[in-house]
Amino acid sequence: MSVPSGPATQTEAGTIRRVSPVEARALVTGGSAVLVDTRDRRLYDNLHPVGALSLPLAEIEATGGRPPTGSLPPDGWLILYCA
Repeated sequence: MSVPSGPATQTEAGTIRRVSPVEARALVTGGSAVLVDTRDRRLYDNLHPVGALSLPLAEIEATGGRPPTGSLPPDGWLILYCA
């Protein structure tokens, strides 16, 4: 898997970087990434991109940034969005 280039912020968990909508689409379409909707579950249920997973920010915060086991794919990029 290739690593997207561009500005990044190093964190203990890995690399965080902002991607454009065009980059996100290419990564998801190419199978290198999955979209993760961090909005409240009712907003996700109302409308979300095909294939996006729901993991509300409240759940992420409640687990100290560690998603529940099995909730996300074990490899690949995670593209989190809230709008």
